[in-house]
Amino acid sequence: MDIAKLPPVASYAGAAPAAPGLAVGGLEPAPQPRPQPKTRADLEQFLADLQKVLSPLSRSLQFSIDDRSGRTIVRVIDRSTREVIRQIPSEEILALADRMDKVQGLLLSTTG
Repeated sequence: MDIAKLPPVASYAGAAPAAPGLAVGGLEPAPQPRPQPKTRADLEQFLADLQKVLSPLSRSLQFSIDDRSGRTIVRVIDRSTREVIRQIPSEEILALADRMDKVQGLLLSTTG
């Protein structure tokens, strides 16, 4: 059984809600939702802060924003060679999404 798919303990019928930060029945509390960045500047600041937090733990992660799509990109970089080992989403997926956006724009402009 996948525990991640179960609803939070407090949502079961008759269960009392737990105080914030307290574990219920030996389970860790669900993380509190963070406010979503509203602007690109907010997102860039969030990514910069995340980079600062993760840098002591893993210097091989790089976070950035794709200029074409505005999507967040995560790169895993080899520490010694500085070579990109993996990128999420990949360049191929970003290029495919860009082409799909262009095709969608053509369809809308010719049908409208």
